Amino acid sequence: MTAFFRMGGYAQYLWPAYGITFAVVILNIVWARRALARARSEARRRLAVRDELVLHGEEA
Repeated sequence: MTAFFRMGGYAQYLWPAYGITFAVVILNIVWARRALARARSEARRRLAVRDELVLHGEEA
């Protein structure tokens, strides 16, 4: 098991690379979810404004 963690003497390069890759993947997921939530919120807002305009007889 120790040999695995030493990675043939390259552990000092490989483990940080794995850590950075993992962090970037997690950040990408978080940012994508936030962007989706913002886009949905904006779409709901625009639909509400359009519906309000139609309700009052104005052109959308």
